[in-house]
Amino acid sequence: MLTLLLACASPRQDLEYTSDWDDPGSSLEVIEPVSFTDTPYDFPADSSAGIGAFIDAVFPVSAGSIAFGSDDQFGSGTDCTSLLVDELPWEVEAVVTLHPRYYFKTNGCDAASDEKYYGSYFIEDATGGVFVLGDSRVAHFDVGTKVRISLRGARTAYGLDMIYAHDVVAIERDVTHDVFYTEAVAALGADDVGEVRRVSGTVVSEKSTFGDFEVEADDGTIFTISLDSELSRRGIGFDLGTRIEATGPVILSYDVYSIVIMRVGQVQAL
Repeated sequence: MLTLLLACASPRQDLEYTSDWDDPGSSLEVIEPVSFTDTPYDFPADSSAGIGAFIDAVFPVSAGSIAFGSDDQFGSGTDCTSLLVDELPWEVEAVVTLHPRYYFKTNGCDAASDEKYYGSYFIEDATGGVFVLGDSRVAHFDVGTKVRISLRGARTAYGLDMIYAHDVVAIERDVTHDVFYTEAVAALGADDVGEVRRVSGTVVSEKSTFGDFEVEADDGTIFTISLDSELSRRGIGFDLGTRIEATGPVILSYDVYSIVIMRVGQVQAL
């Protein structure tokens, strides 16, 4: 028995070694394309049912309150304050304009705690766009997917209007839509939030710890570009003086309006 065990433990002498196994491989560029278009969406057919009408009817929400319909009010055992909005819930069809893994931290409804969202995203139709808080770490759809969403809760915090609670009613998986954009012709502001803008210009600042850097357009307008943390970890960035084109939805964060970039295909050197 001892002889057999020693035999099993002996290294095999017939294994062939080849230096080809040491090939380090080749580096490949990650493209992550996003298809954009300057042709507006053709839905909703009735503008009074779209995101723009929703924004006009619900926002801004009173500070410290969360807007809900009659069936979604906070119970009596919480410090959170509900604001009854008869128009909620509100159902929309829209295109997802940002991959649903955007990290966003905001104050809790009781103002004494923070709430962290790891799966937030933007949606847009022909009438407007809006920021949607999402807490799932699993992306159930992608950029360009058309979804039907029931908007159940809304809030305004630090000047940013956002969807606080929602249900995804349907996902159109057979077709990927081009993401509609418009060229930014002036400094970004409140009217741009939630909608996709494109800017071109020269990089004039180093990338910050949070992935933000500035681009100066030919007319001198300064735009802020916000790279997702994952892109920053992957080393995506641009040297000072590089001319780039960046396309993405606009968010207001820390009093700065910026274009959010989460795919390599949203930004390119010119």
